[in-house]
Parts: sequence; C-alpha cells; structure tokens
Amino acid sequence: GRRQIISNLGTIATTSTTDDYVICPQNGTLVEAIFSGLDALAAHASNYITFTITNLGQAGAGTTVMLAATDANTTKTTTGTAIAANTARTLVLSTTPANLNVAKGDRLRIRSTANGTSANTITQSKVLLVFDERL
Repeated sequence: GRRQIISNLGTIATTSTTDDYVICPQNGTLVEAIFSGLDALAAHASNYITFTITNLGQAGAGTTVMLAATDANTTKTTTGTAIAANTARTLVLSTTPANLNVAKGDRLRIRSTANGTSANTITQSKVLLVFDERL
C-alpha cells in the first residue's frame, strides 16, 4: 500500500538553510513530494530557494539525492517556479529509479536552501512525502 509522511519545515529563512528530518516507516519507493507553505514567494534570478531531499540511510551518512538537481526544484526566474500561498507544489523527483528506494528506518533530510536573500520567509512550510510499499 501507500504510506505518507509529513515533514514540518516550519519557517523557511531568507538567508540560510532550513532542514527537517523524517524516518521511513517501511521499505518503499518515493512516488511524490509535495510542498506547501503559508506565504507566497516570487521567482527571482539571484535570490531564490532550492529544495532537496537526501536519503541519509540508517546511520545518517548516506548521500542519495532523491529530487532532481534541476532548476525545476527552485524559485529561480524563468527556469523555476514562484511559490503561491497555501498552494500545493509538486517537487520533481530524481530520474534515477534506485535513488527513490528507501528502507524502513532510513532517515531523510528535507532541505530548503536560500541562495542570496529571499524576499520573505515562508511560514508553516510542510512537505508531504508519498511512498509505495516495496517488499
């Protein structure tokens, strides 16, 4: 079946990195990652945020990249997307299928990184992770 985990990023800062961590409840495959926050953030050429999810594994030392390392996961002008208030935004997953597999107990780091200085914070930020069960 499907399992969902909600990550609570809280307030995404304007000039630093904001992290949250979740623990995978089962063996599975990440099939969807959806971001939503209370505040809007306009796209900008040099002051933008980038979303990443890293599977740190069982011991916290893993480096598996679960989101596509492309501008689609940013708020960059032209190549990224602005954030609309209270609106779901689907993040783009890695195109490497093996990168989306998780084991029960894996620790995932959900990260928002400010590049430059964003126009404002984004409060009440959450990421919904959806997994298909894998035996």
